[in-house]
Order: sequence, then structure tokens, then C-alpha cells
Amino acid sequence: MSGVTLLADVGGTYTRLALAIDGVRGPVTIVESGAHASFADAARTLPGGVAQPDRAVIAAAGPREHGVITLTNGPQWRIDPDEIAAALHLKAVTVVNDFAALAAGAPRLGPQDLAEIKQGQAEPGGAIAVVGPGTGLGVALLAPLQGGRYRVLPSEGGHAALAPTNAREIAVLERLIQRFGHVKAEYVLSGLGLEILWETLVALDGADLSPLNPGEIAGRAASGACPLAAETIAIFTGWLGGFAGDIALIAGASGGVFIAGGILPRWGALFDTALFNARFLAKGTHRPLMEAMPVRLITDPTASFQGLMVLAEELP
Repeated sequence: MSGVTLLADVGGTYTRLALAIDGVRGPVTIVESGAHASFADAARTLPGGVAQPDRAVIAAAGPREHGVITLTNGPQWRIDPDEIAAALHLKAVTVVNDFAALAAGAPRLGPQDLAEIKQGQAEPGGAIAVVGPGTGLGVALLAPLQGGRYRVLPSEGGHAALAPTNAREIAVLERLIQRFGHVKAEYVLSGLGLEILWETLVALDGADLSPLNPGEIAGRAASGACPLAAETIAIFTGWLGGFAGDIALIAGASGGVFIAGGILPRWGALFDTALFNARFLAKGTHRPLMEAMPVRLITDPTASFQGLMVLAEELP
């Protein structure tokens, strides 16, 4: 990759920017998205005295429709490659979903960027699954190509139906069906989902407890003083393990599974890997297949830039 490429990870709260010059990425600059009228205005805040980019690769938090992304949360930026190219005088602009960029870089992450959830032996060149509980629930698959490369297969797997495995989860699901009709996995396995799960358990138990945000739920669970908060975390963890195992089976993820998103890295010791793994492995006759798959947690908050670099290398 030669020349100068603008790399951007665009979120509703913050936008992270960097320049790659002849294949070497420079430092990441973080700006508040809401402080700027458009992405182009935010991009112009990069420090002066550096080379002018001639192309850009932009990952944005929202669905990509007809090549354009409108941010799901935060400012209503329209990430349109043609408009951005004209505003910033760029000859080429690539726009992808933020989770697709994160998935693209997963195979390049090193030990310093990851924490082991479950041991296993990844098959060289095997398919990879990436699952990310955060603001939403991201799912992407990586299909192997020749030369150690991968093709990212974005998906809307977070909208797949939630599958209970015990009486408590069935009771939760029944409540959620009454509330939502179709109960997608994201209604539990996300930041908002954690709040919904807490509210549902409170209602099931008839407890006189107020709504909590994800940080408050985790804090009460960690204190040991709130059994219902601890149960909320436990049900979330077990359901996530089962869901990640389902996605791994669908992908045939012999190359391993990566867990992304902003929730688990904040939990630290609160994340019960034994519970996660028990549910991940509980796939009946296919348990030996699941045992072979390593599962790793992405801990690097700038991991998406690895994927942006991969995508930049594919530009003409």
C-alpha cells in the first residue's frame, strides 16, 4: 500500500482518525462526533503538517445501504463516499460497517490485543466467527481465501432469534415475547439488552427495584450485595456463550472465534469464562468440534484500525 490513506472509525460519540503513509499507520486522533456538522468537518481536525491523503477507508456505526451509512446513534451524519471524496478532494473512498472493519482485522491481532477465553487449536486457514456485544450485537464471518487472506461476510446475526436452554431463560423469553413479539438475541446480548434483562428479571420476581444502566448492573453484581444483578450478569454470560457457539457452528469456525464489543473488557473478573465455555461447548454430539475452537476476547480498543489497514491494502 503506497500513498497516503485516511483511516476513520466513526461512532455516534467519538470519531477516531489516523493516516497511513506507505502502509505505516500513524497515531490515532480522537474527536467528539457531535462537535462537528459532518464527517468531513471532523476529518479536517487532523493535525496540520502531515501529508494530504488521496484516499480514505471509513468504518461507521450503522447499516450500509446502497454504499451509504447514516449513523444509528449520535449526529445524523451521512457517510456518503462520493460526498466525502468531493469535500476532502480524495480520489477514492471506501465505506464499510464498523463491525465489518473490526472483523477484517481480527486475524492480524496479536497476544497483546487479546485475552484467552477458551483454549483450542485453530486450523490454519479455517473460517472465523466474530461476535460483538456492545451498543448492539454484531456478527460477522471470515471466509478464507488463498494466500492467508480472508473475505469478510457481514451479517445481521444479532437479529436472529434467542434460544433458551433452562426454565429461567424460558420464563425470561416468555416475558420478552409479550413485550416484543420477535425476540432477537440483541434484546439481551447488548448494552441495552443488559438493561432489558435486568428489567425482566425484576418483573419476574416482583422486586421493587429501579431500572439500571449496564455499568450500574455490573457494579452491583461485583459488590456481591445484589443477587438479582449477579443473576443478570450470569444469564447474559451463559446466553452469550450459547449464542457464540451457535454462530461458530453455522460458520464452521475451525479458525477460531473472536468476541468483540465494549462490554466484556470492562467487566474484568466479573466475566465468568467457565460459564461462558460450558454453554459454548454444549452442542450435543458436536461438542468435540467445539472443544477444538479457540475463543479469544478482543481487548484492544483500536482494533478496528487493523481491519481498516487490511481494507486499505485492497484499494487499487
